[in-house]
Amino acid sequence: MSKKFVSIKAAALLATATLTMGVLGFVSPAQAAIDCTKATVSGNGCIVLTVNTFGDVIQPALVAEYRKLRPDVKLAIKKSDLDALNGTGLFTQCAAGGAGNPDIAAVEISYSGFWRAYPQCFVDLRSLRTTDGNKSANDLKKDYLSWRWEHGVGYNDAVIGIPTDVGGLEVAYRWDLFKKAGLPYQRDAVGKAWSTWPKFIEFGKKYVAKLTAAQRKANVGFIDNIGTIYPAIMNQGTEKYYRNNGTDQGLLIYKTNKQLKTAFDTTVAASNAKIGTRIGQFSSDWNVGMSKGTFAAMLAPAWMMDYIKGQAPTTKGKWDIAEVPGGGGNMGGSQLTIPKGAKNAQEAWNFIAWYLAPAQQLTVFKTYGLFPSTPSLYSNAALTGYKDPFFNNAPVGKIYGDGVKKLKPIFEGKLQRCIDMAMGSAISLVANGKEKVPSKAFATGIAAAGKCK
Repeated sequence: MSKKFVSIKAAALLATATLTMGVLGFVSPAQAAIDCTKATVSGNGCIVLTVNTFGDVIQPALVAEYRKLRPDVKLAIKKSDLDALNGTGLFTQCAAGGAGNPDIAAVEISYSGFWRAYPQCFVDLRSLRTTDGNKSANDLKKDYLSWRWEHGVGYNDAVIGIPTDVGGLEVAYRWDLFKKAGLPYQRDAVGKAWSTWPKFIEFGKKYVAKLTAAQRKANVGFIDNIGTIYPAIMNQGTEKYYRNNGTDQGLLIYKTNKQLKTAFDTTVAASNAKIGTRIGQFSSDWNVGMSKGTFAAMLAPAWMMDYIKGQAPTTKGKWDIAEVPGGGGNMGGSQLTIPKGAKNAQEAWNFIAWYLAPAQQLTVFKTYGLFPSTPSLYSNAALTGYKDPFFNNAPVGKIYGDGVKKLKPIFEGKLQRCIDMAMGSAISLVANGKEKVPSKAFATGIAAAGKCK
């Protein structure tokens, strides 16, 4: 680790500490004397915040920093499957009047349109104020991208969630494998070579052509999973399944949106070109494949960088980051909410306001890769100048920042997640050979989407 990297990290932590004093104030002697490490429930001066999340939305290093500031507060974090949490758990608990709800729950962006229709299931964050600083959601709004902020605004204008990150999308690739295949491998040259999705597919075909018969038999490919191409293209447009018609509900347009047909056809073309592996993402084979070279490229939202590091530590320096075909993209992102019935709503709000402030978002990006939803950081030298040694010293702050700046707001409606899954299943029909005629698979997907409610 370079001295420069260390100094940048130290600066971020200093900024974090400085901001924290402004939000939460100094810890009182009484608070400092309390150690709630072993607490399982609130009591005896300890406050236990229950948090339901998925993936790594809540980062342990930041939790540790918060506990230094508030030793009387402990976060009890429970990780769940995305759909089990956002699609089932929260809805069931809301229907039960909030019984069993945690103090904080993460909502993924694909479910944001759904939950905007049910603001009564959450605490309106405009009604809470930080204990020190006296700040409500209204006071924080200016700190966030306007289109990301809207993902957390309910139909009744209640603020039900605060943005965590932006899933800015680029491509992570193994430059050493590209070089071995005789293909462009320097990030700028790679980005130019696959500037469009058809060119990306052609690049993949050239890579696959250099594989041995044994490698092809062993399911080695160019890209990890062709299914990721569909959402990438969908998020590069200005409309997906809905049109913003000035209403909370929006207007369903998935049957006529040309962007959807383009995304479907391009993904099918990638499948027919046989440039991808047949490995499911987040499977054990996929995890191992990152280090084995089973695939040489993967669509990588900013948060994926940390995942790659964790799964393939021996490949440090062999990866790089290049611009995604089509320029700009988004995959993922979430909101932190306080569900109805939360027992510690005030302390939950204190934590959310601190955790999602710009200084903490900068630290989270540099430590875990989640790209900030706070645009004040996009011109910050600590972000724009940040290079990641794992990814061949790629200027990831600038690369992802430039991509995020190209994003255009897309209206997320109530049936977003359901339609996503319907079209994904349709693509799988073709990719798995269960449907030989792509147009029939497309019609099946549209029909399934029509049953979403």
